[in-house]
Amino acid sequence: MSTYLYGIVRAPAKPKSAARAKDGVTAKTAAKIRSIKFPDTGVGDPPAPVRLLKHRDLAALASDVADDYHPESDGLRGMRRDMRAHAAVLNDVIASATVLPFRFGVVFPDDESVIERLLRPRAQQLAEYLDQLAGAVEMTLRVMSIEEQALREVLIHHPELAPRGAGGGGGRRGGASLAHESRIDLGRQLAAAIEDLHRRDAHLIVDALAHIVRDVRIGKPLRDLMALNASFLVDRARMKKFDRTLEKLHAGLGHRLKFDCVGPVAPFSFVDLSL
Repeated sequence: MSTYLYGIVRAPAKPKSAARAKDGVTAKTAAKIRSIKFPDTGVGDPPAPVRLLKHRDLAALASDVADDYHPESDGLRGMRRDMRAHAAVLNDVIASATVLPFRFGVVFPDDESVIERLLRPRAQQLAEYLDQLAGAVEMTLRVMSIEEQALREVLIHHPELAPRGAGGGGGRRGGASLAHESRIDLGRQLAAAIEDLHRRDAHLIVDALAHIVRDVRIGKPLRDLMALNASFLVDRARMKKFDRTLEKLHAGLGHRLKFDCVGPVAPFSFVDLSL
């Protein structure tokens, strides 16, 4: 069997009265030792039990998969099933512990290779990541502009950009060409003004949340009219304040912006770790 990895956590402390444990600690045993909670099973069909694979003060969240396992081996439906299982393990863990998450599909040949190729040689780096993420989760915020309302907002401040009727030109080809070019230029100016509105909205939202969060990552817009695509690293203790601030922003801007906030989730956007 091969070993599938979900992420890294701090290894649970052993109770003094317990006998010396092996490197592999089952989910049930780990829960008794210290309350790191995660689902009983993970990826695969049938899914194997999720366990903690320990090395000193670190532990990898892992489960067994077939040696020929590949994320796409069971087709699109199977890949979606395993992606949901992967996310479920990490989302359960973040409720009780700090996790350094791995992207979907990380597989090692066996448990020993996880220790020898990852936990042992990169222990300091992994521990530093866990320190940086300690007590924090990720919140993903995507803000879409409502086109009609954005256009109305722009025209209030720039009435000169309002579409005008076709020019006269006496029906001559030269006049029609100039009118066409004028409409194209006006359209470009209008689009630029809407983009500028999006930038100002994004800055306003990020600035309002910046003093609450630990870090922020701004991503590229995923579609037209997306004013903001951002991930925030938020301390669990500050989640209520983050939510209240977001509610205030929505109250002030919700007439022309749609807010879509997802989380808390594992802090993928704040990990740059190549395996």
